[in-house]
Amino acid sequence: MTESSAHEAGRVRIARMQEVDRVAALWALITEHHAGLDPLFRMRRGPVAQGELGELLRALHRDPDAEILVYEEAGTPTGLCIVRIDRAPPILEETERAEITDLGVRPEARRRGIARRLVEEAQAWARDRGVERVEIQVATGNREGQAFWRAMGYADLMDVLHKRL
Repeated sequence: MTESSAHEAGRVRIARMQEVDRVAALWALITEHHAGLDPLFRMRRGPVAQGELGELLRALHRDPDAEILVYEEAGTPTGLCIVRIDRAPPILEETERAEITDLGVRPEARRRGIARRLVEEAQAWARDRGVERVEIQVATGNREGQAFWRAMGYADLMDVLHKRL
């Protein structure tokens, strides 16, 4: 993957360690959107939670099997995509897969192709590492997300069931 890809007014690039706070704020904004769909996705608040979010981003940044991509416009991250490689148990023929764990765009920047650009770059990153398949999880109540992923060529594989206790 290249360091950045130019497109219209912005570009996809790898997030930099020194901008962890700005990326964390964007991630929190994206998570708030998901919390509006289901309270299960609500983030903890406060300085401890913010510190843990920053540390999680730093750990992802150090992980050779993960990448944090941002879409930047005028020096500001407006979109975020986190992709990582998972190793499969040795009993399976498929030894690894990639997973896009997080994807989102600031509300005012949506519907302009930013998420598509981020996903294309994440897929290229995975392909460059020899991975042949990417998985995502999208909430059943996230109709916009469901439509986006299907338009990107993703299809049903498994149902994830849960039960509140």
